[in-house]
Amino acid sequence: MVLIRLLKAVLHKKLIIYLLIALIPSVAVSMTRAHHKVRVVDSEYQLKAQKYANFHAINIEKFVGETVGRLEMLSTSINVQHNNLNDIGKILRETRGKDPRFSGFYWATTKGDIVIDTNQITSPVNVSDRPYFQQALHTGQTSISEAHYGRVTGRYIISIATPIVENSKVKGVFVASLRMDEIKKEITRVVNGERILIKDETGKPLIQTGPITKNYDVKSVINVSRVPWSITAFVDPNTKKVFWNSFFTNLIIFLTILSILFLLLQYLILKRKLQKEKEQTERHKLELIGNLAASTAHEIRNPLTGIKGLVKLLSEENKDEKAQTYFKVIQSEIDRINSIVSELLILGKPTANIFKICDANEIVSEIAPIISSEANYTDVDVSFNFHPEKLPVSCVKDQLKQVILNLTKNALQAMPYGGKLAVRLDKQSDSCRITVTDNGIGMSKDQISQAFNPFYTLKKDGSGLGLTVCKRIIDSYGGKINIASTPNQGTQVEIVLPLASQS
Repeated sequence: MVLIRLLKAVLHKKLIIYLLIALIPSVAVSMTRAHHKVRVVDSEYQLKAQKYANFHAINIEKFVGETVGRLEMLSTSINVQHNNLNDIGKILRETRGKDPRFSGFYWATTKGDIVIDTNQITSPVNVSDRPYFQQALHTGQTSISEAHYGRVTGRYIISIATPIVENSKVKGVFVASLRMDEIKKEITRVVNGERILIKDETGKPLIQTGPITKNYDVKSVINVSRVPWSITAFVDPNTKKVFWNSFFTNLIIFLTILSILFLLLQYLILKRKLQKEKEQTERHKLELIGNLAASTAHEIRNPLTGIKGLVKLLSEENKDEKAQTYFKVIQSEIDRINSIVSELLILGKPTANIFKICDANEIVSEIAPIISSEANYTDVDVSFNFHPEKLPVSCVKDQLKQVILNLTKNALQAMPYGGKLAVRLDKQSDSCRITVTDNGIGMSKDQISQAFNPFYTLKKDGSGLGLTVCKRIIDSYGGKINIASTPNQGTQVEIVLPLASQS
């Protein structure tokens, strides 16, 4: 039950983190981008609506212009032969039969009486009360009426009146009626998804090509010059579809990216946690080993001292050559055990000593002869590069000497057939850096990762405690020790210690 509760708590925590890092930002960004997309689409559709309105306005103006031109041509023809009414009637009927948009053609006297028509009027009709008729009569120019219901056909029409002028005097008026339903058909024929609403100058709707719902929220209004109409083009940008398409597309993209980043973050956190746990385990292990070493080293050293003394006495009493060989082997192994015990003691409590401020240059110079001597023995060229200024560090002098000697010893053992060894000291900001570089056999990445583990060694007669002790000592000084190596090219060990204040 406790495990289940713990698992639930962990999952709940990760879910909250996922919501904060991935889901909520993805939704917020997707919403923002979707609204931006809607604004862009609205702008595009605004231009589209304007284009549609312009297109239909041009078509209507073209149609009205063509009609006016045709009427003026007919008026000229009628003016030539206005005395022959039969011929005039024939021309009008033929013209009407060619174009269904015309409701009828009429010839009216200056008093407004229709004397010729294409619809076979059975009773007298007078149009003198029509404003468009009076305007054409008094101005001598073609006039266009508002939309109205015709007296002859009863259809919803507009009338175009062209006066017949002879010797600057109006002899009559030629009237053509355009059917509004046919104009609507012409407009509807070229509609491409938009809705068109035509109004007169009073705002009265004349033509509408379809239902204009609230979805058609983008519009553009254009005025027609030849007739007192305004044309409004409505388009449906389908903003809901645009919004949700953009939202879900962006949500998938950003959620995928942020989910990958979330998983990467979780991986890095887990890796860091495992690294910390590993370091903590290593510290605990090292502490355990140190405590065990400290508690047993003294117990080993006491009888070891007695054994060493007895062996020495026996060697003095027994001068047999064969026995002396055995005594030397025993003495050598005792010395080796004693060396391991000494390392165990340092491993146990390296901080038990009193720290003093020492110059790192001076420490290295004191052990330089020992290093040079061993280097000469193994045919290795050794060089020392000291820093021109003092490098004060807080340490135990003998311990730091032991660290550098251990590192140079490892370097010399890595060059059994000769090579080059360099010990360099320099200053980095507020730190002292000591580097030991060789061009020996080098180490692999796996070997480097285990180099500081207790009892890990690549030597046949090694204890595996040398680098562990070195790291323990450097850590106790608040410093760092790092290894960089390439197989068959060499190794560089870097020690970084904080500089001490001499005030």
